[in-house]
Amino acid sequence: MMEVETTVENEFLLADMVAAARSNIVDPERITLVGDDRQPRFELFHAASSLCSQKVRAVLFETGLSYRSNDMLILSHMDGSRLIPAEHYDPSYVRLRMLGAGDAGGKLVSGYSGVTSVASEGFDPCVVPLLIDYEAGLVIADSKRICLYLSEVQGAAGNLLPTGTAALTEVLRQMSIVDKIPNGALLYGFHPDTDLRPDEMKDMMGTVYDLKVMVLEKMIAENADDADLVRAYRAKIAKETGGKAVSRDPDFQRATRGRAADLLHHLDADVAAGSLPYANGGDVTLADIFWGVNLVRLAYLGLGSLWDDHRNVARYFAALKDRPSLRREAIGASERSLPPSIYLARLEAAVAN
Repeated sequence: MMEVETTVENEFLLADMVAAARSNIVDPERITLVGDDRQPRFELFHAASSLCSQKVRAVLFETGLSYRSNDMLILSHMDGSRLIPAEHYDPSYVRLRMLGAGDAGGKLVSGYSGVTSVASEGFDPCVVPLLIDYEAGLVIADSKRICLYLSEVQGAAGNLLPTGTAALTEVLRQMSIVDKIPNGALLYGFHPDTDLRPDEMKDMMGTVYDLKVMVLEKMIAENADDADLVRAYRAKIAKETGGKAVSRDPDFQRATRGRAADLLHHLDADVAAGSLPYANGGDVTLADIFWGVNLVRLAYLGLGSLWDDHRNVARYFAALKDRPSLRREAIGASERSLPPSIYLARLEAAVAN
């Protein structure tokens, strides 16, 4: 079903590039093996707080595939007067990630819409997740493609892709819908009416864009002789400066919230129509994992009220939040890696009870 073309013919070159990217992770305790295989076929660069990473880790949990986990710090910060770059901005990681650019469409991101989909926005060279398949010599950079690939590798045992044509088409449609939710804007943006994000989160987002651009300009200066890296960093600057420009724009933020509300309205109708059988006791699919991770993120941000009037979404979410993969890789990971949210705490309490 899915063609993957980004192969690295020289396995030693790939291993060296991965090792270089891995060596940039400051704390070795964030490099672990997940599963029973001590020499796993897969290696994942990700971040505990990253929504797209949570999707991939939840799929890995569901399939039971072993992998080496590289949990990266993805926010730059100041240590006194010293600028500490996010680990996924390091040249070694960006070079590795760029190997997957062709497979993900090739065109680099050039602006900001609040959506993080590679299909519609272009390829961001400085984000997670990133999957390495050593057996196939593949570098896969887009979370949607990673999840489809892992499901196909696992085959029927994973049971995340239905075999019927109509059911499969609907799963892919739902995944594409989730892929277009403006998650970036909802997380980073300051809503003029009801901004329910944790205060610590709002403080962080007040300076996040300036720090990103400072780091990226530093990387350009330090790698001025590498045209590919400079092009990658400039693409990222275009995205982040665009994000800053609308982060406090009332019209943009209201429109963003409105788009999310519209998608949940349609989700309610789809659940009622039986398009997502898991809501009624059916088998879990990639569509359910994608929706589950995203609904947890919306709940964390205090946006659970968006489905207050959608009883079908509410019962769908009630089923999703109890699933072990989502409890661990969405709810638990968010609790461990993001500022405390009273809404997430309530969700955890509801799961526990």
